[in-house]
Amino acid sequence: MPEVNSMLFTHGKGAGNIGIWHKQVGRVNLQRLKLMEKQNLVGSLPKFGTEEMMLEVCEACQLGKQAKHPFPTQTIHVSSKPLEMIHSDVWTMKTKSIGGCKYYVSFIDDHTRKVWVYFMKHKGEVFQHFLNFKAMVEKDKGVSIKCLRSDGGGEYFSNEFSEYLKEHGIQRKYSCSYSP
Repeated sequence: MPEVNSMLFTHGKGAGNIGIWHKQVGRVNLQRLKLMEKQNLVGSLPKFGTEEMMLEVCEACQLGKQAKHPFPTQTIHVSSKPLEMIHSDVWTMKTKSIGGCKYYVSFIDDHTRKVWVYFMKHKGEVFQHFLNFKAMVEKDKGVSIKCLRSDGGGEYFSNEFSEYLKEHGIQRKYSCSYSP
């Protein structure tokens, strides 16, 4: 380890404090500091007593050592066939589109993970887009939608929307708000 200029570390109060040296030398662990002291790698490095080895836990070091594990990748789907579960959510765009749309609604088939997106000027257009989506995919797949999962957004709770789902035997499930 190259010799470090001791002038950087000896100024100020508590220059002999091992905790201060730990911070000033880039959060070096205590064993390394003792080795630096023993091998005289840093000029005028103070002699640390054994009582100073009882350093409090360094919060910055603890935070730096925390590992953030990724979410497990799921290959298991809730549904075993297409259109058994459709996930839907309404999103807001920061900037209006050229056509004046500020929102879009997404429909995702849980089994195939295929995504359909419809752009909207108003959130109230969700029901009409659902009707168009339903007609298209049911004709294409030859099966009916069994379940619609959405967050608790008001655009999914109009009387007309609720009645339509009941009439067509489409179960309604809810996900947590603000979680796509």
